[in-house]
Amino acid sequence: MPATPRTHVIGAGLIGASIGLGLRAAGWDVTIADAAAEAERLAWGIGAGDPLGHEAPELVIVAVRPSATGEVVAEALERWPGAWVTDVASVKAPVLEAARAAGGSARYVGSHPMAGREVSGGLAAQSDLFSARPWVVCAGDAAEEVVETVRSVARTLESDLVEMDASAHDAAVARVSHAPQVVASAAAAALGPLGADDVALAGQGLRDVTRIAGSPPAMWADIARMNHAALVATLDHIIGDLEDVREADDIGEALTDLIARGNLEVERIPGKHGGKTREWRGVTVIVPDEPGQLVRLLQDAASVGANVEDLSIEHSPRQPVGLTTLFVEPASAPPLVEALERAGWTVAAS
Repeated sequence: MPATPRTHVIGAGLIGASIGLGLRAAGWDVTIADAAAEAERLAWGIGAGDPLGHEAPELVIVAVRPSATGEVVAEALERWPGAWVTDVASVKAPVLEAARAAGGSARYVGSHPMAGREVSGGLAAQSDLFSARPWVVCAGDAAEEVVETVRSVARTLESDLVEMDASAHDAAVARVSHAPQVVASAAAAALGPLGADDVALAGQGLRDVTRIAGSPPAMWADIARMNHAALVATLDHIIGDLEDVREADDIGEALTDLIARGNLEVERIPGKHGGKTREWRGVTVIVPDEPGQLVRLLQDAASVGANVEDLSIEHSPRQPVGLTTLFVEPASAPPLVEALERAGWTVAAS
């Protein structure tokens, strides 16, 4: 197999089209197809790949909806007996079983790029979507040469390569990805009894918790069905913790315990560039809701050498201003506050 194999992507949505864009930018020969003619033409138009010709692909990447992935992987293994096949579904064990049932698991490697956007479709594709994001490779029954080719896809797209067993992957993503979607959607659904004035009281905390609640329902239905056992086990864990709080004689003590355990575990979530989580200091500034103001704020921060590691914006529903919090190294916060106040900004907190 050459270092840059002829690659065919099946599925021209956000992930498939982004893979095509990224590989082509690195010089790979990529074709792309989709069952939806409009999505297929869009992918060709944005340069995510060419139409499939008569020459058989050497590597096939299946990027279709999770419930269809096993079937499409099996079809690809049968259609191109000389090709190696991978997929990008977020559940891996059922797809491996489908490859085994098709008799082609020696040519199949599961993979899962842990990346995405809050919008879907090829029009939202980005060539750098996977940069510095984990890309899990599950070798399964494949030979080392096959696995290495799939690793090369992740490396080419500048992802952080992670290797796992398929079942271990599914148990992990149930806790770090699938259950958080359920919890976020449940928190958003709990707003149902509230009127518009009640919802207007929402602060940044609710926005943070419900940020992913706008995800496509059909896709998540597929994922939940495929990863049913691991997801239910995770939800049982979460529900058990919530019931402990609800039924405690001292709800404050029980909540304190839960929050304290959460404090410990959240420190284990990787920080910037996948590194260790670090403590940042927040500097909150009142910013007029006008064009160019946020850019001016960031320029003023840069003028004193403050590296903004993250930021959050909280809009007031009734005032023409927003609260913008700049997160910086603790040592950078005092000089940043002084510089912003000299520049005329109102620093609300630091």
